[in-house]
Amino acid sequence: MRSEMLYLRLARAQVAFFRFLLEAQEGLALFTSLGADAQGREVLCLRFAPGARADVRRFLANAGPHCAPEILVG
Repeated sequence: MRSEMLYLRLARAQVAFFRFLLEAQEGLALFTSLGADAQGREVLCLRFAPGARADVRRFLANAGPHCAPEILVG
């Protein structure tokens, strides 16, 4: 089995807070930074276990008011 992925974009200043929120979810997912886009927002690749997509989407919806991650692909 392979990990599933979502690509996200968020303000560079929010990456550390996003990491803090994600780590509080105890192994839900991990991310890799792919660098900044032309507007200076960070692009992240979020990897998670097959079958965890609904939990990840719920986490992103709950994190939205705090750091506003934007789903690009996934």
